[in-house]
Amino acid sequence: MSPDAHTSAGEQVGAASTPAGESFEMFVRAIAPELLAYFGRRVSPSEDAADCLGETLLVLWRRRDAFPVAHSDRRAWTYGIAHHVLKGHRRSATRRIGLTERLRQDVRVSTQFGAHSEDDAALDAFARLSEADREILGLTVWEGFSLADTAEIVGIRPEAARARYSRARQRMRRLLAQGDGVAG
Repeated sequence: MSPDAHTSAGEQVGAASTPAGESFEMFVRAIAPELLAYFGRRVSPSEDAADCLGETLLVLWRRRDAFPVAHSDRRAWTYGIAHHVLKGHRRSATRRIGLTERLRQDVRVSTQFGAHSEDDAALDAFARLSEADREILGLTVWEGFSLADTAEIVGIRPEAARARYSRARQRMRRLLAQGDGVAG
């Protein structure tokens, strides 16, 4: 068939025509359900298949100038792009899983009192403080916030935070002194 025999099919308003006459948009609309099924069988969770399809369609659109002339090459070209998108998705998932696992480990370590101190007497004394005292001391000592920042976090005036911090430190010292005489 001559290229002129297909020109009317590709002359739709806004359609990117190929030399063979089939519009790029028509081809993509026809192959999109196939690609969605391709991704649906290969990604987990399956909801990610739509994201992979969207990424593939974006790449196809950006590379539409390289759209193969021969109809027989179009499907393979499209699946090649889909394959690269799938590889990228898998790499991202692997990185995400690794980062999530590292974050879980960091959270596990940082939430254990022993992660910051080996002093059982200090940890015991800290545990016996009121929740308000633990929060003031924890935010300033462990988390490194200034008293002004701690006040803002807790929702009190900076002057009140300074007074509470001072009283919490006194109570902590008293509890530590009491603990020195107790066998543990």
